[in-house]
Amino acid sequence: MSIDSLITFCFALLIWVAIPGPAILAIIAKSLTSGLKSSLNLIIGILLGDVFYIALVLFGMAAIGKFLGEFFVFIRFAGALYLIYLGLSLWFKNTDLVGSTLKKDSRDEYKNFLTGFSITLGNPKAILFHLGFLPTFFDLSALNIIDAFLIIFVFLAVLGTSLSFYALIATKVKFLVKDQQKIRILNRGAGTIFIGIGVALATKQ
Repeated sequence: MSIDSLITFCFALLIWVAIPGPAILAIIAKSLTSGLKSSLNLIIGILLGDVFYIALVLFGMAAIGKFLGEFFVFIRFAGALYLIYLGLSLWFKNTDLVGSTLKKDSRDEYKNFLTGFSITLGNPKAILFHLGFLPTFFDLSALNIIDAFLIIFVFLAVLGTSLSFYALIATKVKFLVKDQQKIRILNRGAGTIFIGIGVALATKQ
């Protein structure tokens, strides 16, 4: 594996993450309403879901991943239902309860993680994306175990940093908003995003 291909891969990842998708929208919505810590758990779940599929591709287990994908349908629906629940909760949230969201999320960190995990893992087509994406930059047949782990490390570093940046900016916006009416609008906007992502996840074929 050449350094040039690795650098090109990094730039491609940056371009990819610059285009907002369901995962990024979910991170922004979570950061706007619950703060940075909760969104980090969501990000970890999203990244591990992608790493799972990348590992299947790099280690030549794509067929197994496709087979297992059929068993992740329940994960997709569970994640979708939870996202819709979060969205509805934000729509009817009492904005006078300042700080209650962060306390709740501190007890529900695993739910944020599983939600992020289900966004990626609940989409079996994600492995098809990686099957087409990775060979563009690397000769998979020539990779050794060190190359594979280096690719995974680069993926985590670039995507993790980029997604955390989205979360940080959204969190800064949250702390700048003090007016109760604006907070209510912010919550309902984020709630609408969660509901939309949940519906899209549930209806994805």
